[in-house]
Amino acid sequence: MTTNRLDNITGQYHSYVEDQVLTHYQLNETIDYFDDQNRLQNVFLTGPGITCGFIISTTPAHTFITISQGTGITTDGDLIKLQEKSADENKILTTKQKLFTVNGSSVTYKSFKPFAIDKANYAHFIKNNTILPLWELLPEKLEGEEIEVGEQPLTSFPDFANIKDYVIVLYLENYSKDASLCSQIDCYNQGREEVFNLKVLLASKASADFIISNDALFSKYNYFNNYQSLPELGVKKVVPTYNTSQTANQIKQVFNAVVSDNAFKNSLKNGISTLLTNLGFATEATTINTGITTLFNIVSIPNDIHYRYDALKDIVATYKELKDLYIQLCSQCNLPLGSFPKHLMIGLVEDPGDYKSYRHRFYKSSILDNENKTFKKFTLLVQRLLSITQKYGIIATANYVKITPSKTLGQLGQKSIPYYYNVDIPFLNSWDFDKNNIYMQRANLSYHITNLLNDDYVKFPLKYSLDDYDFYRIEGYLNDSIDDVNIVLNDQRNFFGLDFDFIIIDIIKDKNDLRVLLKNHPSFEHKAGVKKGGTLILLKEGGTFITDFAIDYKITNDNDLSCCTIVECIYPWISSLKYINNLSRSIKGTQSRVKAMPTHYLLNVRNYSINGVSLINQPVVIRVPLNNDLLLRRLHVVMEKINLQFPAGLVFDFIEEQKKLKITKLEKDKFVFEVQDITLNTNSPVYKFTETGISRNNRPFRVAQITTTIKNAYQQDVYKILQSNYAPVNKDDDYGRFNEDWRKWEILRSKLRTNNVTASFQRFITKIEHFDDIPTNIPTVFVRQELQQIAREIRSAHTAFANLEVSIGGDWTSGNWVNTTMMNHYALNSRNTNDDVVLFINLRKKLHNENGISKYIIHINNTSNFNLTLLTPIFNKYATKAEFYLQKPTGGIFIPIS
Repeated sequence: MTTNRLDNITGQYHSYVEDQVLTHYQLNETIDYFDDQNRLQNVFLTGPGITCGFIISTTPAHTFITISQGTGITTDGDLIKLQEKSADENKILTTKQKLFTVNGSSVTYKSFKPFAIDKANYAHFIKNNTILPLWELLPEKLEGEEIEVGEQPLTSFPDFANIKDYVIVLYLENYSKDASLCSQIDCYNQGREEVFNLKVLLASKASADFIISNDALFSKYNYFNNYQSLPELGVKKVVPTYNTSQTANQIKQVFNAVVSDNAFKNSLKNGISTLLTNLGFATEATTINTGITTLFNIVSIPNDIHYRYDALKDIVATYKELKDLYIQLCSQCNLPLGSFPKHLMIGLVEDPGDYKSYRHRFYKSSILDNENKTFKKFTLLVQRLLSITQKYGIIATANYVKITPSKTLGQLGQKSIPYYYNVDIPFLNSWDFDKNNIYMQRANLSYHITNLLNDDYVKFPLKYSLDDYDFYRIEGYLNDSIDDVNIVLNDQRNFFGLDFDFIIIDIIKDKNDLRVLLKNHPSFEHKAGVKKGGTLILLKEGGTFITDFAIDYKITNDNDLSCCTIVECIYPWISSLKYINNLSRSIKGTQSRVKAMPTHYLLNVRNYSINGVSLINQPVVIRVPLNNDLLLRRLHVVMEKINLQFPAGLVFDFIEEQKKLKITKLEKDKFVFEVQDITLNTNSPVYKFTETGISRNNRPFRVAQITTTIKNAYQQDVYKILQSNYAPVNKDDDYGRFNEDWRKWEILRSKLRTNNVTASFQRFITKIEHFDDIPTNIPTVFVRQELQQIAREIRSAHTAFANLEVSIGGDWTSGNWVNTTMMNHYALNSRNTNDDVVLFINLRKKLHNENGISKYIIHINNTSNFNLTLLTPIFNKYATKAEFYLQKPTGGIFIPIS
């Protein structure tokens, strides 16, 4: 029998001294020591088996077989590569060695011969003192190379019809050969020759099975068939319906139907037995399966049936992790050296399967598996199954509702530990492999905190940022009172800023609500909590909770405005931004010694009604402090004050882009909002906003009309919802988020004074004559000409209008105007982001929501209260070019049109 090199290793060697006469013992001792160390490193620091290559291919007719180059290591530490005889004859003669090459990408075999004599007498090939029937594959011959004794083409193989079902074995024939006293070179004894011949053998499946029977490593990890037999399992989803949710027992029965499924439980237990028994966990498998039987052997349905359902999901999740690891387990610290000391099985001649049978895997060393990490994790998951099945139970002290952050996705160990387990130290050790691996198992989050780290973040995580968590476990309510649960959930949600809604529904008292909820939101699922941004539904009967379900989105009916049509009306506001700026800045300047300076922006609300229902019994003064808040956020502060003063009223907002007031209301409602600015003068004009327009001192102020019809009465509750959904919160304006844009805007306005496109037009206009030579959208007409034409038509409409004051304001007097020349230039250069005209027009659209040539903002100061309906044809005629206002407000730049 051949002796394996690692059966007995050399444990020492001698060092040499000067002029020492060396014996063959000393020389062989040194060589053997380092050869043994190299072999030990191959086996225990790298690992035996096939590391790569050795892929078998064959022709359809099986006339030849090709094996790709590969790398393998035997359990005796031999490194295996396919070899071919070297063609370098000169080097062979010079070195007097047998030389081979391993440079080829593959070797093709077209012939064979019986392998009847094994000079190494390899034990794995001997059965009943007789060598197994084996055949040696022979590579293609080089030109002129002789045919070996007994060599035949593959087509002459004794069982050629079934050759595809034969197994290929790489065998390193290793033996010592005594040399003769004389050689061709000299007559000194050359010592024994250590022969290493790599043979490529064919073996029947029966022979291969015998070889495997003596291969402890192959047999241990050859469980692919077991792996394929493992069932794919998933716990059925509990889907409640109105018919199955009319009593507490009906709801419990929906859960019980899942956990009492005997066929499912048997598949689960059989799968666990298959996974664990083959890897030495037979005792643990028995204990786990007994625990499953006990936990889910339901006679009388208990109140915690939904948590037993959750425990079943935990068991199945752990089973799936074990199953995924099972096929990856192929690492071992102390390998059985006698498994395949001089051979490697590389598979069947033809094997169409993804997983190749009769093929050694790579049994990597523990260090290459991060110190056997895969098997360690497998072991820990077995311990977790033991903990789940042995330590389930609703602890008596768990009698108050609690929120614990967790995760929706990921493996079970990455989530928080449920409250229905006895969370002792062994349980913590088995929950999360990654934390256990770095000795942080007590840093898991859980309802139960006794054995957790004495760390505020671990014990009270709601106080901290929850960016890594997207789920809230909500547990402990079963033994808590309805009122306390409601209070605690509300308080914790608000105090910690948790993003979820919850509804408590009595299945008897609120059965109609439950029916509607199930009909409109059928995606109920029990999760022992709720996803961030979702809605938790707690079902109860009387004073007792039954279970919880969750929906992944918010469904609070109180905020449902789907029954109503919401409209937005745009108006000018009674005070200009410039006026607000001056007021807010006044507190920073030198105070007047003559009169008291205002400290508040004052609005006197004289009348406020919706559908004839008055919201006030007497005038209400809204006071807005003249402070930095007003300076920075200006009219947004004013709008917020109005909304806060009237939480069941219209929603007021200021639209920065349009510099306009927006009022949001129900489509068919009629309203009156009458207000005056009394900051500086208690006799200032009174502005009245209605659904049809705006008036100043009871005279029309804006031409544009808003038409509505009255269909329903004022609904206070609906307007409260409207405020909740639409009222702006802490909005900023051009001194906030638009600050940088306004800075750029002022720079561009200045640059347009000297820009070659616009330099010929005066930008900041103070007289009507400055409009000379500024073209409009009609090439032959200029701005002043068109403005004067509009003014003439207004004054000519009736003799009473002959002396009307007609003025131009807005973009044309503020320097923000865009004319035909600029628009033509923009059309040709719109992609040039370095062009000041292009930048100006783009920024104008963002800040002012304006496109195209600037409209005229024409103010008709109707001080005599004439009937201006005769002007309607003129307003319609110039509607695309101008906006008309029937009053001229205080403040701003207005140029009379002569």
